[in-house]
Amino acid sequence: MGIIHPRIIDYHGISATQAQLDFAIAFLDEDIPLYVDPFLLWKSPSQQDQSLHTSIINSFNNLNFLVQKGKIDQARDNLILASECQEIGLGLSKKRKGIKISRNKADEILSLFQKVPEYGKYGFIHFEEIQFYIDGIAKDRISDICCNFIKSFLIDFTIQQCEQLGIPIDKAVVSVLYDYKKNSFILNQEITLPVNPETKEPLIFVPKRWLKFSPWINFEDYFKDYCPRDEIFNPGEP
Repeated sequence: MGIIHPRIIDYHGISATQAQLDFAIAFLDEDIPLYVDPFLLWKSPSQQDQSLHTSIINSFNNLNFLVQKGKIDQARDNLILASECQEIGLGLSKKRKGIKISRNKADEILSLFQKVPEYGKYGFIHFEEIQFYIDGIAKDRISDICCNFIKSFLIDFTIQQCEQLGIPIDKAVVSVLYDYKKNSFILNQEITLPVNPETKEPLIFVPKRWLKFSPWINFEDYFKDYCPRDEIFNPGEP
C-alpha cells in the first residue's frame, strides 16, 4: 500500500519529526497550506533574514525602475515569472502545480507605482500591501514572489539540509532563477537538488521560521493602523 501524502523524508526512510527540522516538510503530491510571510523576515533578529527581506523589496521595487525607464515589457515579464514557485510546495494546489498571473494582472500591479505617488517615489517597504489593492492577489502569490526573488538562497539552504539528513540530490532543471545582480530571471537552469522520486521535478525547502497560515498584514489592521484610506484612494489630495 502506498503512503498517503508522501514526503521526501518518508521516501528515503529518514526518521525525523517536523519539530526536529529547520524546514517545512512538504508533501510530494500536493501543496501544504503554509505561506512565507515577508514580515517575519523583516522583523527577525537575524541579520541574514533582514538582508533577504531587503533583497526581496529591492527586487520588487526594481520593477518600478524598469517602468520608469520605459522597459514595461521587461517589468511585466519579471513579475509574471516571479508569481509562481511550484518547487516549494506551499499553498493550496492539489497537484503542486500553480498558474502564473496574467499579463493584465501584472499590469494592474505595476500600475500601483503610478497610481500611488508614495510607491512611485519611494517604493514599497512591505510589498505584501499589493493584495489590498489588487483583486486576486493574496498570501499565496506574496509567498511565491518572495521565494522566487530569493530562490538562490533557498537552493543553498536546501542542499545544506539534504547533506545534514542524508537526502539524495540529483541534477534537475529549475524553471526560473532570479539573478540579483542583473535584476532578471534565468530560465531552465540545471541545478543539483533533491527531486520528487515520481516526477523527477526539483524540490526546494523553506525555513519554517518564515511560515504562517495567515500573514501578519491583514485588511482591518492595515487600514486602521498603518495607512489611512484617504491616502490610498485619494493620493495627493489635501
